[in-house]
Amino acid sequence: MAQVIPAPTSGAAHATWTARRRRVAAAVSSLLARSGVAEMGESLLRVYAHILFSRSPAVGLLVLLATATVPRAFVFGVIAACAANGAALLLDLEKDAVRDGSYAYNALLVGLGVAQSFTADGPAVAVALLGAAACVVVTAALRSLSGLGSGGAAGLPVLSLPFIVVFHLTLSTSAFSGLTLAAHAQAPPAIEGLPAPIALFARCLGGLFFLPRADAGALVLAALLVHSRIAALLAALAFAAVLGLASRWLSLPDGALDVLGYNAVLTAVGLGGVWFVPSASSFALGLSGAVAAALVTAGAMAPLARLGAAPLILPFNVTVVAALLAMRRRARDERPKAVDFLPGTPEQNLAYFRTRRARFQRSPHGVSFRLPFRGTWTCTQAVDGAFTHKEQWRYAFDFQVMDEGGQAFRGAGSAPQDFHCHRLPVVAAADGTVVKVESSVPDSDVGAMNLEQNWGNHVIVAHAPGVYSMVAHLARGTLKVVEGQWVKRGDVLGLAGSSGRSPEPHLHFQLQSTHKLGAPTLPCSFTDVVTVGEEARLWPSLEPREGDAVRSIEADEDVSAYFGFTCGDTWAYRVGAHVERVTCDVDVYGRLLIRSEDRAASLFYGRSDDLFTSFDAVGDDASVVHLLRAALPRVPLEGSASLRWADTLPARRFRAVALRALADFVAPFLPGDGIEMDLRMRREGDLLVVLGESRRRDRRGEPLVRTRAELTRGRGPLRVEITAQGRTRAAERIQDADRKFTVSFGEETS
Repeated sequence: MAQVIPAPTSGAAHATWTARRRRVAAAVSSLLARSGVAEMGESLLRVYAHILFSRSPAVGLLVLLATATVPRAFVFGVIAACAANGAALLLDLEKDAVRDGSYAYNALLVGLGVAQSFTADGPAVAVALLGAAACVVVTAALRSLSGLGSGGAAGLPVLSLPFIVVFHLTLSTSAFSGLTLAAHAQAPPAIEGLPAPIALFARCLGGLFFLPRADAGALVLAALLVHSRIAALLAALAFAAVLGLASRWLSLPDGALDVLGYNAVLTAVGLGGVWFVPSASSFALGLSGAVAAALVTAGAMAPLARLGAAPLILPFNVTVVAALLAMRRRARDERPKAVDFLPGTPEQNLAYFRTRRARFQRSPHGVSFRLPFRGTWTCTQAVDGAFTHKEQWRYAFDFQVMDEGGQAFRGAGSAPQDFHCHRLPVVAAADGTVVKVESSVPDSDVGAMNLEQNWGNHVIVAHAPGVYSMVAHLARGTLKVVEGQWVKRGDVLGLAGSSGRSPEPHLHFQLQSTHKLGAPTLPCSFTDVVTVGEEARLWPSLEPREGDAVRSIEADEDVSAYFGFTCGDTWAYRVGAHVERVTCDVDVYGRLLIRSEDRAASLFYGRSDDLFTSFDAVGDDASVVHLLRAALPRVPLEGSASLRWADTLPARRFRAVALRALADFVAPFLPGDGIEMDLRMRREGDLLVVLGESRRRDRRGEPLVRTRAELTRGRGPLRVEITAQGRTRAAERIQDADRKFTVSFGEETS
């Protein structure tokens, strides 16, 4: 029998009691962790959550409770799910997939189906166990065919096809296996007095688990709301559409509306928020898919009935697979945008996509272009320029080098060599293959133009199908590349000159869709550009305007040393009495990450020659990796103390829980939802300090969010700190006796 610890009445006794309770809780947690019971329980709950596209144990618990409204369904469901997880482990299948419920959710459906279709006796238990094992095998086969977990090309989800196959086999062989059909498959709703549409909606959600009851459906709806408000909204809209469709145009037998409903609901949630980033267009797709799934269900009922089968959840599978395959044939992955990253809840998918778009703003051509020169140059003619950048050649840029007085030349400027840019290196803006070169055109005299050889000496590089870059007016005989040569970004192509239609030395750059000289230009912006003026500012993407002095990031080896994380480095983090360890690692796809050892969370990051970038933190909101992501979002690895830059944090994470839940319902229809941050860095002794402030201010004029990160050379973050809504969370690194560095986290209120 468990011992109950009584609550004391005095303050000192209360503190002692609290500490004692914590020690007991920690001991119980430790015991459960060592025994593996906690992990098995969590894995079981994830099985239940999986059917609602969730991996949350809390969601799984609510679904488990829904099945408990019918005890025999609860027992058969647990038996089938546990048997499937056991079979998957015996077969040594992917442990991560077993842990998140991927191998057992189809078996769970089989167990529930057997419980509700047949008398709960020995043969039924045996069939549920065999069906669970069969589901594991079919799931593994389909995962191999689709490439899931192995980087395959197909990448289609397994969905509930294993359940459909196994359960129909179970039904067709029931006469030979000793199963007795039960008369309790359609239990009446347990909640009376609900408005008819709501009761039907609840029955529909319960029907997904063979429990067409209002009480079970209410718990499933609660699980859906906990998982995602966007998914719940999609489900409600899809059911409303089906209800309208059925009342006006369809004549359905008893119970058929439940089947139409849950197929439509799952289709809408999957297409509207799981496989596509939530938006108005994804809602349109999801609801169109819901109507299609309902029509497929209605149309399939009679033919399947003649075969002795039922639609079950087959229409959802057919509709979703058809939609995913069809959407892959689009010329552009837009409206709706497919989820091409590690998926989470619909809200997480939306926040990640918006933050990524706001932070990086990649080229519409799928290639990132850097400035085609070294050092600081000034744009002397931009898009729609006054001289030659017009009509089909409007998207082009001319650059020259200016001195402190704003002059492009020294002395009288009467000869090409008087100009500061003359014979400076011109580099490849992106990786590609050289497809056309010209190097024999002589430099024009200053003020003169060679109109017969308009582009002068030039290099055209192919970067992607339909995407070419050209640099022109290079100096004669200075080209460093030949046709067919592969070049990397930053490789020298030639030296700046004044050949062709060039009254004075300058560099001409443009993008075009073909390799032909003089082809129409394409829109272009450069990535990671620093504008030089009263302050140096880094832009993730910039289309230079006339007069802009621009340069690339000037990497500094000393600053780079502060971000020299080594795979295998492990730090410990402390929040109150809890300790969280993280490890710098590389996953199976070659991505760098900081992985929590104690919480299900990771921070993905990248490091190039000139940038450190935290891409995204996923998993447990309480993990320290979210603090690292906010305090070290993107840092240029150059030593200039005057450099400023901007980045974006997802606003959702900084909202109160209630406000966040309400905002989730309308978030897909808003243009953006990020917090723009201004960042800078400075040296404080041996520390490199990165500081951030949100542009948005509160009523007192204070930034809504402040961040601070302190790093030590070669050892990563020493301290990180985030202040939002008056609360500060800080992480401070301390040195232990073994001279291994740890990071402790505490929470304080300002």
